[in-house]
Amino acid sequence: MKTIEIDEELYQFIAGQTKHIGEDASSILRRLLNINQSTLAKQNTIVKKENHYPIFNDLLTSDTFISEKSIISRFILLLSALYNYNPALFAIAATSLHGSKRQYLAKDKLALEASGKNTKPREIIGTPYWVISNTNTARKQYIIESIMSDMGISETMINQVTNAFLP
Repeated sequence: MKTIEIDEELYQFIAGQTKHIGEDASSILRRLLNINQSTLAKQNTIVKKENHYPIFNDLLTSDTFISEKSIISRFILLLSALYNYNPALFAIAATSLHGSKRQYLAKDKLALEASGKNTKPREIIGTPYWVISNTNTARKQYIIESIMSDMGISETMINQVTNAFLP
């Protein structure tokens, strides 16, 4: 079982969706997202069998990504693709990812600025999220790998993206 941190407003919303005494947060979220164990098992089987992620393959082979020499720009492009792949899973993964002192992603620039000095927040284009950009390349790779892993993306695709990350 994984632990995620959520803001008070989201916690109150989830708690307010309780149908019966003792219903846990996972059950509530499964119901709200219309996800059940058999659906997850089928999706995981299909993903593992096909190992096919067109959104990432399209990005990694695009002229925009290939010609981009800036690590931060590639980082933003990858985060945007992850969000577009599955916004709900991205939201869960983004919320649970943070350092010991810094928050890496947030829905507002000020939250990132408050989490540390010189965070240099950048908007993730096409999403409601911001990400800190003042980290080294290894930390950026860690952020991408962690989000992909938490989203249930195959290790093969994670390695492919990680290998393509550096220009």
